Amino acid sequence: MRHYQKSPLSPPEQIQKLKHRGLVINDDALATSCLSTIGFYRLSAYFIPFEDKQNTQVQHAFVPGTTFDQILFLYTFDRRLRLLVLEALERIEISIRSLWADALCAKYNNAHAYMDSNYFKDPWTHQKALTKAARNIQDSNEQFIQHYLGTYKQPFMPPTWVMTQTLSFGGLSHWYAATKDNQVKLHAAKAVGLPTSDIAVDVLHSLTMVRNTCAHHARLWNRQFTMQLPHIKKLKSHLHIHKINVINTKDVEEIQQQPDRRLYNHLVVISHMMKAIQPTTGWQTRLVSEILTLTPRQKMAMGFPDHWQTMPFWEGALQQAQSG
Repeated sequence: MRHYQKSPLSPPEQIQKLKHRGLVINDDALATSCLSTIGFYRLSAYFIPFEDKQNTQVQHAFVPGTTFDQILFLYTFDRRLRLLVLEALERIEISIRSLWADALCAKYNNAHAYMDSNYFKDPWTHQKALTKAARNIQDSNEQFIQHYLGTYKQPFMPPTWVMTQTLSFGGLSHWYAATKDNQVKLHAAKAVGLPTSDIAVDVLHSLTMVRNTCAHHARLWNRQFTMQLPHIKKLKSHLHIHKINVINTKDVEEIQQQPDRRLYNHLVVISHMMKAIQPTTGWQTRLVSEILTLTPRQKMAMGFPDHWQTMPFWEGALQQAQSG
């Protein structure tokens, strides 16, 4: 373990450091403003694609000709991408909330079905989830929560469709996964374009990581997620699948085909779900419009295959994006 000895640098000193690395900065005032309001450390994540790996004389040197404007463009693109993805995930989350709550209550003819552990796979897991939900409700300042608590004495917690409004995306995915009745889950899965409840469980867990990345304003465009999406037969020809070496249960190395863990596959699944929720959505066209502003190398960093523009999945959105 080493002792951290780097001294803090002012924005003007940071600019000189970047120029020493070979970055072209044509507007020092703009660069100073960006470094002050965004932060050197946050922007540095966007330096990496422009670093010259062949330069051994200067640490973290930039490829000759790299400009501050190029880095700033990538940063602002990533911000727009996060907002666009968050918009879609909001639609997906709200749809799953409503579909799951309605199906659960209808199945058991019980407005407070989520409070009964008999309707969930594991009573201990259910009890922990219920305790967390109760804490969220108790701490909530939402008017609809306060109305219920101030109006009704029993049950002490609000009905299912009210409780779900207090859940995070991750919390919702766990309630959905814990539900015992497969038809309840399948009702929600089918409505958002997913073929089985098991696939829906895996997709929701995976999209939770994407949602958290966006919500915490973290870098999204070239991120590789730790959790991969499941195989979805309906989307197989649209997803980016790669081969990896794995050790199977018999300790034998074998080659498996797995969905790539970069953002592209998540965008395919999100776009597919958005079309199921709202067939006339223009979300995919707006996404494609943003993607078209990237260089081939920048698209590759997101996991886009070389031939993505020839794939039927993107055809309609590409035509609309390019025509308008």
